[in-house]
Amino acid sequence: MLTAIVCVLLAYSPVITESKITEYSFSGISILEGDLFIVALNPPVENIQVYVNTSGGKGYSYALLTNRSLAIPEVIGYSSTLQLISKDQIVNVTIVFSSKNVTRVIYGVLTSNNTYYRQASTKSYFFAEGILFIFSPQVTMPPGESRITFNINTAIIRREEGFRIQLPPLVTVIPVLAGILLIVYLNAYAIIDSYYLSQREELSTGRKIALAILLFLSAVIIYWLTGLIIRF
Repeated sequence: MLTAIVCVLLAYSPVITESKITEYSFSGISILEGDLFIVALNPPVENIQVYVNTSGGKGYSYALLTNRSLAIPEVIGYSSTLQLISKDQIVNVTIVFSSKNVTRVIYGVLTSNNTYYRQASTKSYFFAEGILFIFSPQVTMPPGESRITFNINTAIIRREEGFRIQLPPLVTVIPVLAGILLIVYLNAYAIIDSYYLSQREELSTGRKIALAILLFLSAVIIYWLTGLIIRF
């Protein structure tokens, strides 16, 4: 059973460098492999550039949407939105942009897992594509040049293998199959013999009851024998 993992998000206050670029860095972000990491810059920004560095070189893909509405209360109107999926364990995402307005930074994850992000997320919203979990803090960047960085750890969950049937050695299978075939033969003989007997005379109540008991007990025994050789 999957246990929800606490994602501790550490944020550093905006820092204005000598070149007048406001910087903000987030670290300790943990997401599941295959989930969609989303960053929304609200309202839309200009001159946006994205730099992605990964640890293992397994690859990543991202889409940059300049005017996108997320349809959540945290995002008013349209925003510049980054959507990223990475297969590497460690991902560093840097976004550089400029804006004439104060820019709100909202980020989170779109997933199908309803439990993993519960302790790290402030709010969640359900969509047809999955559940959008919003992380905190939600920061604002002043007008001008800005650089924000996200340090992401991708967690890989080992899923249990699918439906499996385990078969025992032949030394066990052969005697059990022989027993099942014998029971089937005896039942078939009893049914056929009763059929031909019923053509000559009416079957007695005792014979009918005995035949029913035989079929029931045979089914139970066959079910038990099958459980000895096939384990789900």
